[in-house]
Amino acid sequence: MTQVCTWCSQRTDEPVSVAVEHVASGPGRVVYACPDCRRRHRLLPLDQHPADSWGEVRYETAEAEPR
Repeated sequence: MTQVCTWCSQRTDEPVSVAVEHVASGPGRVVYACPDCRRRHRLLPLDQHPADSWGEVRYETAEAEPR
């Protein structure tokens, strides 16, 4: 599935869902990042968000980095 990266606006064949954008007038949409932007901006993939998350953009922390 090809999607457009929200950060660099380029099409990617390997999109990573990183958030859900909520709107008042209809259904929200999934926000995607390309793999490079996900790593560069340290975006946490949506499937790794806490269960009580509202779907906002979250960032990886230094503690999450392997040593």
